[in-house]
Amino acid sequence: MIGATQLLTSYKSGKRDFSKVNLTRAALIDVNLADIKFWRAYLAEANLGRSILTKAHLDESNLSGANLWRADLRYASLVKARLSNALLIRANFQQANLYRSFLDNADLRLINLSGADLRYADLSGANLSYADLQSANLEGANLNRTIFTGANLSSANLIDTNLNKALIEQANLSRAILPKIVNEIELEDSRRNKLETSSNS
Repeated sequence: MIGATQLLTSYKSGKRDFSKVNLTRAALIDVNLADIKFWRAYLAEANLGRSILTKAHLDESNLSGANLWRADLRYASLVKARLSNALLIRANFQQANLYRSFLDNADLRLINLSGADLRYADLSGANLSYADLQSANLEGANLNRTIFTGANLSSANLIDTNLNKALIEQANLSRAILPKIVNEIELEDSRRNKLETSSNS
């Protein structure tokens, strides 16, 4: 386990590989950590608010309960990363790789996930209200009880997803690829017919 100050000093000196580091509850607010490697790092409940983590490597890392408010993770890799119960309001995950990641019960309101790879991710119970998921790939994702109120899902891939009890009212589903069987989805009435028609096409 190292402290935030030691990590920042090493990063500024040119080091980028911090694999398996333990930064539990560390405060790394509003710092530049672009291209950092946090493979299998333990960052549970860490505060990374407003930090820059573009192109960071966070595969299999543990960010459970972490604060990533307004953090910039564009093009970052978070394959099999754990972000359960994390706070990611207004974070930018554009084109990020979240394949098989765990985002269950996370607060993802107003997040940018446009073009992100969320295949087989667990988003059960997550709040994605007013999130940007344009062209995101959610194939096979667990969307049980996921909230998509006002979200932009245009051109998103939702094939083979579990949308059991998902809330998709006021969401933009234009050109989205929807699962063939849709059960127990709460949609506002004006969009219900559109979803059923698209699903049966």
